[in-house]
Amino acid sequence: MDGKTRLLKILHKAERIEFTDKDKLVFFSDVHRGNNSWADEFAQNETIYTHAIRYYYKRGFTYVEVGDGDELLKFKYVEPIRIAHEGVYRILQKYNKKDRLHYIYGNHDYEYSRPEMVHKRLNSIFNPATEETEILFDDFKAHEALVFIHKESGVEFFTVHGHQWDTLFHRMIWLNGFLLRTFWRPLQLLGLQDPGSVAQDIVSHRKVENRLYEWSAEHNQPMIAGHTHRPRFPKKNEAPYFNTGGCVHPRWITCIEIAEGEIALVRWDIKVDKKGHLIVEKTYQKGPKPIQRFAQP
Repeated sequence: MDGKTRLLKILHKAERIEFTDKDKLVFFSDVHRGNNSWADEFAQNETIYTHAIRYYYKRGFTYVEVGDGDELLKFKYVEPIRIAHEGVYRILQKYNKKDRLHYIYGNHDYEYSRPEMVHKRLNSIFNPATEETEILFDDFKAHEALVFIHKESGVEFFTVHGHQWDTLFHRMIWLNGFLLRTFWRPLQLLGLQDPGSVAQDIVSHRKVENRLYEWSAEHNQPMIAGHTHRPRFPKKNEAPYFNTGGCVHPRWITCIEIAEGEIALVRWDIKVDKKGHLIVEKTYQKGPKPIQRFAQP
């Protein structure tokens, strides 16, 4: 099955979730939470990310993770990841208790495609204070894709990680995991970057990006994806292809935000204010634009 057909099949079977102008959604992908070692690319941005998800929680947003939240190819066991970033998971736990958390799996957390693995590895967290394992997410489910339907305009946002049209990552996930754990992870501890990752390989990520863009254009289907680590927001008369970007850039993170019937590409980074204090700042990179703009003619 080619990537084009695979995406269409995933779209047709995806669960539909309706939202209105009163609802607020934020989409993050490619967080790549690791074990806080030198090979954990998320660790450098944990402060920014934590500030951002607290901001969205306090303001009533629903959090949507669009794949590769946990880095399970490079790090085989999830328990050290949970312990390293317990504060992050406790915030996500709050989202889940309010029924405001949706999880989509990608190629780096593909294990969550199996319900038994989700129940065994994702639904619990070890509490170092009590030395006991606790339930993290009740009645939790990981999805391959979701479709968010804007009630007022009828616009449907097909939300999927995007690796499904990347043959190297979709069909050879097991091989990528082996190479990351046994070869590139030790080199990263010495300060080297994995040249095979989509984030580092310009040629590769542009090919994947072009395929997703062309698919969105051909089907006139608004799409929110991740995988490439490249934030994207459509210009006027372009295909309705959005990309959240990611959380492993050395200096900032990006996400897609929907609020009050509008959609925007948002960047969070650390800045120095006029008094010389370090602050986490939110800026709109593109938008906000009315969702109505992306309605099918």
